[in-house]
Amino acid sequence: MELKLFGFIEEVLQALEDKRMVLDQVAKEIEFFFENLLMEAEKGYLNINSRVKSAKSLKEKIIRNQYYQKYDTKEALFKHLPDVIGVRIECRFIQDEADLYRFIKRTFNEKSQQHDDFYCSSTSPNLLLNLVGKQPQEQKNGMKIYRIDGKYIDGEEEVNFELQIKSLVNVFWGEIEHKVIYKNFNYVIADQFYKDIMKSIKTSLSTIDQQLLLISNQFEQIEEDAYVAQEKQMETMLAKIIYDIFAKRMKESLGVLIEFKKSCEAIVKYVFRDTLGKEGTSLNECLLNGLEKVRSIEQDEIDFTKRLEFEEEPYYTVPHAKIIGEHLRARMNEEFQWNLFFRILFAIEPENNRGDFENFLNYYTQKLYYKMNSTKLNGNFTNDETKEILDELLLKFAHCFVAINSVELLYDNMVDQVVKHINSIIESIYKNVLTYEEWENEKKIYLNLLEVRLYMLFNLDIESEKVLSILDDIRATKSNVEVPKGMVKYIYKLG
Repeated sequence: MELKLFGFIEEVLQALEDKRMVLDQVAKEIEFFFENLLMEAEKGYLNINSRVKSAKSLKEKIIRNQYYQKYDTKEALFKHLPDVIGVRIECRFIQDEADLYRFIKRTFNEKSQQHDDFYCSSTSPNLLLNLVGKQPQEQKNGMKIYRIDGKYIDGEEEVNFELQIKSLVNVFWGEIEHKVIYKNFNYVIADQFYKDIMKSIKTSLSTIDQQLLLISNQFEQIEEDAYVAQEKQMETMLAKIIYDIFAKRMKESLGVLIEFKKSCEAIVKYVFRDTLGKEGTSLNECLLNGLEKVRSIEQDEIDFTKRLEFEEEPYYTVPHAKIIGEHLRARMNEEFQWNLFFRILFAIEPENNRGDFENFLNYYTQKLYYKMNSTKLNGNFTNDETKEILDELLLKFAHCFVAINSVELLYDNMVDQVVKHINSIIESIYKNVLTYEEWENEKKIYLNLLEVRLYMLFNLDIESEKVLSILDDIRATKSNVEVPKGMVKYIYKLG
């Protein structure tokens, strides 16, 4: 048995050395492909490296996995050896691993005709990846890893390779674990103890990963904090001046005073959007510009009993802006809070009412759009498909805006809440919907969930039948869609 075993190993290792020059070239081609792919897509990665399996490593694997019993020839062994070439994509954080995997899965979207479960990309049909299995895979030690089997095809020649996606902490832990546990052939009395310690170290590294991610997200904000604090003070001061002016006029015109501080804050954010925070403009200049604008309204006559009129019909650039705009026009002379908001806005802004209205509506809808997490969707969809999905979400928001009918929807804090719920839906789409065809089939679920979330935000009633319908639709897809915690309470209204 020994002669047969070692004779087989020698044949395999000699074949490996004979192929090594070709395998090195193939490894570089695979590495080059993924480097260009990720660079052109501007996907965050730190490094890509490749290696051809060493003779020592292959010899250990043959003995450890008893390949000499499974395969009769060296050709059969190389055909089934999954990692004669290893390629590793290294990224910064653990969450980046999933992002990169999803991007690769979307890129390799053409099914191979010759190899079951393998897919290729349109730009490189000679590279195949097995994308059917569950990722990340669970290793024998219980840890998870993104490890994908691949094939490089050149005519009738096939070379197997293994693609791994690893964050910095997983690279670090993997190297230590591989040498301390996996390849430690010395008998250790407290072997289980060392394994438990390694798991504890892995948990600690995962915590460090999250801490580094927080640092990365916040680091760029540090230098801006002082300026932002001063800017906030200036906004508050200007909002108070505007409030004082209109509060006085309101008392004179109506004999009563209604609270509208939040409206003033929202209007200041809008009116001074082009000066506050503008590069090259000092805070003193911003303050002087703001005071000049405010000073002019003190001299104007303000009558709270008059209707707000438009010189011409407003022009709407997108469908969701038209829905919101038409609703505001219908309400601003019917409901006092809407009337007050736009009366202040029109008094401060320099154009006619129609122009002021159009500018504000564009500002408001674009602010929502740019705060939406479109980069998440770009991982699964084309730019055009992403835009279509975002437009449908905004269209649903516009209909909810009409149903909710609250001036609070214009306030910054509420805009942030709305965007938070929209982005929660986007996150769910990102996790569960991988193609635009799936989106077309399942979008009703996500649009209805957005409506429910926004209604719950404003404590509006929701029909029990609607909630049950959403839950049934989710069950039918078998997707892991997160349902708002408070949504279930509406079901009990059926009784």
